[in-house]
Amino acid sequence: MKKWLSLSPVSFALEMADLYGRVGVSRSAAALSYFLILTLFPLLVCVNYFIGLFHLDLEQFLTTLDQLLPTGVLTIMSDYLSYVADIQSPALLLASLFTILFSASAGLRTLLLTMDQLYEREVVHPFRRLAASVILSLLFLLTVYLSVVVIFTGDWFFTLLQSHLPDYIARLLPLEALSKLWVWLRYLLLFCFVMVLVLIVYRTGTPRGEVRRVVVLLSSLVASFAIVAASVVFSWFIGISSRYALVYGSLASLIILLVWLYLCCNILLLGAVMGRVVSLRILGKIR
Repeated sequence: MKKWLSLSPVSFALEMADLYGRVGVSRSAAALSYFLILTLFPLLVCVNYFIGLFHLDLEQFLTTLDQLLPTGVLTIMSDYLSYVADIQSPALLLASLFTILFSASAGLRTLLLTMDQLYEREVVHPFRRLAASVILSLLFLLTVYLSVVVIFTGDWFFTLLQSHLPDYIARLLPLEALSKLWVWLRYLLLFCFVMVLVLIVYRTGTPRGEVRRVVVLLSSLVASFAIVAASVVFSWFIGISSRYALVYGSLASLIILLVWLYLCCNILLLGAVMGRVVSLRILGKIR
């Protein structure tokens, strides 16, 4: 048994599990999930505003997300977007943006506080922490906006390019092939958006000079890939499970949303735990 426990992958997993429990990652993931729930519906109001402003197709938006999000989550999003589809109020948009900044920044402060505990860092000045969380919330909104743009960029965009570009340039560019390839490339772009956001959050939460950049990059890549993979697997599992509605009734979609958010938040924090364990092992080898 001791020989088996001394294996590097096993000892690494045990160190992560120990740190996971000592820091209270599960509790922090639950708090982060709560703030994300508060962020979701104002965020959908903003998405609906952009869809109505540019006369975009709601069905195309939901069809694209169908590959990534569980059915219950899509049901909630679809119902809510249908409910607010005819509302194009700038006042409601501003109120939603304020709510997103408030709830998202509170969730990010929870995440950064957990990373402070992971790295045993002294308490950061409240004003600096508030400013960092607001800036990260604005980056979150920018990521959502770019994701919406990527999702809605389809055949119409390449047709528009072909009609406006000079003929000699249009003949040089394989626009038809790019249009077919874009169906899959946009998922890669969405993944890159998620990874960059996670990387910025991890970089903000780790002490300067104590953690190598390659460790932060590696943990960000692993966490982003794990979030996407877990979402796809969870979506597949919910798709083949037909009896969960019998257990929760009309609350089934909300329960699925909560479980999915809690799963993603746990993975996000586990990425930070992994980075901490890796950095400790590197420091141990140096010493």
